Amino acid sequence: MNIFFVLLKKELKELLTAQLVITIAVTLLVFHVIGKAVGSHNKSSAARNGIVVLDLDRSDLSARLIKAIAGTRTRPSAAPQREIAAAMAAPEYAAENSFMVIPAGLQAAVRAGRTSNIEYYSRFRRQASGLGPAIAASQIRRTQQAAARETAAYLMQLRLPGLDPDFLRDPAPPREFAVINGLTAEVSLSQVIGFIQSQSYFFPIAVFFIVILSAQMIMTAVASEKENKTLETLLSSPLDRRLLVMSKLAAATLIAAALSGAYLLGMRSFMAGVTGLGADPAVAVAAAAPALAALGVALGGPGYLLIGLSVMFCILCALSIAFILGILSEDVKSIQTMMTPLMMPLMLAYLLPIFIDMSTAHFGLKLLLYAIPFTHAFMAPQNVMMGNIAQVWWGILYQAAVFAVCVTISTRLFSGDALLTLRLRLPWMK
Repeated sequence: MNIFFVLLKKELKELLTAQLVITIAVTLLVFHVIGKAVGSHNKSSAARNGIVVLDLDRSDLSARLIKAIAGTRTRPSAAPQREIAAAMAAPEYAAENSFMVIPAGLQAAVRAGRTSNIEYYSRFRRQASGLGPAIAASQIRRTQQAAARETAAYLMQLRLPGLDPDFLRDPAPPREFAVINGLTAEVSLSQVIGFIQSQSYFFPIAVFFIVILSAQMIMTAVASEKENKTLETLLSSPLDRRLLVMSKLAAATLIAAALSGAYLLGMRSFMAGVTGLGADPAVAVAAAAPALAALGVALGGPGYLLIGLSVMFCILCALSIAFILGILSEDVKSIQTMMTPLMMPLMLAYLLPIFIDMSTAHFGLKLLLYAIPFTHAFMAPQNVMMGNIAQVWWGILYQAAVFAVCVTISTRLFSGDALLTLRLRLPWMK
């Protein structure tokens, strides 16, 4: 048994290196920064927790409904407009996303035992992401529950004879509408939210793993060439060193193209399963598919190609950065630590848009995220579906610029003889 503990201590000592400890510490720091940013953003979002109410009934019941809504931590704002389109276009409600329409004759209808629908509209913005749409949907859900309870309580207090008990449970059932880029469709908000969040949660994680896999491959290849002295043989040959760099980056480009194509095929299959829109977006086989198609969020061929282009340049940026980090690596064992400068922005670009609504985020936070080239690929599917095509193109151009800068740096590093002894020795690396 003593021999076992001696061997266990030896293995732990070899595995628990300073590089591993620093990597874990940096990861914890990134999560701490993300938690602070998300908490601050959620507090500012809670201050804007309001709903615009169009009271077309002007009755005692509608007044009670508005009062009940105020008791659900939702701030109701009475709109003077009589049409929902006019209220959404009003400058004073430009920042509002939730609207409620109390129909004319609501009180008279429920007193007579007839259902009268209360309409709820949720506006989805082009740059909306993260938990913003989900928070707005939960706010509307609370409003619906409060309105249903108050309407039922109103009828029970009147003690009207002959009312159906099923009618008393929900005398004013809700009708939900989604508004995207000026297009309106009657659809369950939970279905729209689930569809939008699928872009924020599932697509980026696929790109995340592709970037990590491809970056580790090229870093390992470059570092192993230095460690095995095969790089010296290449550099001592009469070959133009620029050709060496271009061949390695060309191979990286082919890898990026293959990975992007695989991602594109997987995304298309995933979209067909989630939305029920198969190869032809006009064919609707799922319950929410007609409404999603009417809202213009169905992806077509050009959309897939644009997303694939953004993903490819994202991978190229990661490969070019990883190429430089591989050059600066001392050996293959140090790759784990050298991945840290790449992992930190990658984690920020992946996690922050999941929890933060980019349409209402602080300008400094937006600047930080958009300065990371990976953010543009993570948000490309959602931007394409929401019609924010210009931002996708600007993101691709920015990614191409970052890639070009990294290629230039790599060529400079390969042009000197110091490449063989070049090391990035961090304080914790021995």
